[in-house]
Amino acid sequence: MDELSTPAVASLRQAQNIIIEHSLDRISAAHPWYRTLPEAPRRQIESVARLGVTMFVDSVETPDAAVMPSRIFNVAPAALTGTITLEQTLALVRTVLDVVVDEAPQVVPAQDHNAVRILVLTFGRDVGFAAAEVYAHAAEARGAWDARLESVAVDAMLHDSPSDAASRAGTAGWRGTGPVVAIAARTGLDAMATSHLRHTCRQITTDSLVSVRGDSVIVVLGGPPTPPSVRPLKSRRADPDQAIDKVALEVAGKLDAAAVIGPVVAGISQAGRSLRSALAGLRALPGWAEAPNPVHADDLLPERLLAGDELAAEQITALVGRPLHVMGSPFEETVATYLALGGSLEATARTLFVHANTVRYRLGRVSEQVGWDATDPRDGLMLHMAVIISRLDADSDD
Repeated sequence: MDELSTPAVASLRQAQNIIIEHSLDRISAAHPWYRTLPEAPRRQIESVARLGVTMFVDSVETPDAAVMPSRIFNVAPAALTGTITLEQTLALVRTVLDVVVDEAPQVVPAQDHNAVRILVLTFGRDVGFAAAEVYAHAAEARGAWDARLESVAVDAMLHDSPSDAASRAGTAGWRGTGPVVAIAARTGLDAMATSHLRHTCRQITTDSLVSVRGDSVIVVLGGPPTPPSVRPLKSRRADPDQAIDKVALEVAGKLDAAAVIGPVVAGISQAGRSLRSALAGLRALPGWAEAPNPVHADDLLPERLLAGDELAAEQITALVGRPLHVMGSPFEETVATYLALGGSLEATARTLFVHANTVRYRLGRVSEQVGWDATDPRDGLMLHMAVIISRLDADSDD
């Protein structure tokens, strides 16, 4: 880098304060948003501009001394990075740089004009990089803190009361009151992949929490609340649940790993139920080698029950056992007998003293009303579990 003559350095030092004042005037005139800032941030920005010009003159006066452009931002607290954006900061740097480029050559001897321009531009480039580094560190710190808050919120869903879980989620930035669903996946994500996952979730749904735990990741997604005007309509009331479940399938599908989606629950205070179901499903997943990926936790209820998940018994009763019982004893008995006899229509008909078509009709009605088809091996397993749980419950009540 070319060194300036002694008279040039003396002239810059003499003109330093005037250049600073002109820079501040240009900032105020060129950037309307600057004038709307509170007084404290404006004073901090002024301090940064003053120190920047001063450090430039210092650097040309003692070129052998190590100059750290990042020191310019030491006079402004880290909170300033949350007040103005990196783009705005670089715009301020450019404005001050323009003033120095315009005025500094005018105060030095003619032979130093080109040298001072080169020095100004080089110093301005370094300041720009320093600003980007300051904002990068601030963003990294905020990201680490946000990740910690999200993990604490997820822990609260698993271990604390519903009200505490909702409070922790609010601290982590959760805003909505709509349906919620959890995803548990067996995958290890580095910082870049985790950041990309958070960005993906925030792009496609209202609220999200991401917690990475060693070789697994937990995602909690929230959709918009149901508009009050449509709540009385049952068919429409299910739409938000279906929408957030669809989002969960999309997110889980992008994880490129074994993923289990919990049931949709009404709100963030109940998210623990969805999360526990998803985690139980992930633990039980090896029991169903043919399971699709991603898979819903409710589709893994037989495996979850065998793995000792208490929620599985409740869910099988709610989804299968109770609706089957409501249909009446002929239907319940037909399903139980059909499954006990290995799926034989004729043997079931003989045992129940009915026609085979009656058995076929009853099984069809159960498939329509309950949602599981006894003639399908996988659905039959679910129904068989429901029958066993129902009998055990009845025996324990006696």
